[in-house]
Amino acid sequence: MQTGGHILSDFNAALKAFKEKTINIGCLAQQNLENALQGLFDRNSELCNKVIADDEDVDQLEISIDEDGVMIMSKYQPFASDLRVVVASMKITNIIERISDHAVSIAKRSRKLIRTSELPEVSLIEPIFQHANNMLTNALSAYADGNQELALKVIAADPGLNKLHKKATKQLTKCLEGEADAHKAYLHLVFISRWLERVGDLAVNIAEDVVYMETATDIRHGGELPE
Repeated sequence: MQTGGHILSDFNAALKAFKEKTINIGCLAQQNLENALQGLFDRNSELCNKVIADDEDVDQLEISIDEDGVMIMSKYQPFASDLRVVVASMKITNIIERISDHAVSIAKRSRKLIRTSELPEVSLIEPIFQHANNMLTNALSAYADGNQELALKVIAADPGLNKLHKKATKQLTKCLEGEADAHKAYLHLVFISRWLERVGDLAVNIAEDVVYMETATDIRHGGELPE
């Protein structure tokens, strides 16, 4: 990357705006996730519809961020830590878009559940959502602040989410063996639980990219954590 004062100033401004866009898409996707679950818990179909409509904003922002990332790399040719920020941000943006897609899937299942009688087993979803959403919050904060320690906490929290998911799935499976009339409703809850567990996995992916961004260490697929 050229180091002239004007060029460097332009680059820093472009990189700052690029990171802000990435933080923004994270906020939008998380809001979609929260609205989808609030729609389920409050039996509010309007919130579910809002999630489905708002996903388009996430999709368009993902395209814009990808374009900005390519522009920054071609125009300024960043290297070392700056290049890692651009590459990691583009990967994280793709992950965030997938989280928003899961929020849409949850919203659609929630709309179907709202049309049926209330099920007490919906309460099984709440702790899974709280855990997954907390992981996502920490992953996005770790990215925004460049906080490697917080990113590692996200990774460490994943087994707890898996336990909650397995516990709920076991209980819902027992329900599926019982009342035939509520089979579809219980199946919706099984899918919602699975998608929330997947949100946690994606939060871990974001955290792994943050670690790479900050340390140049790739910890995916069993790679060693930085000391």
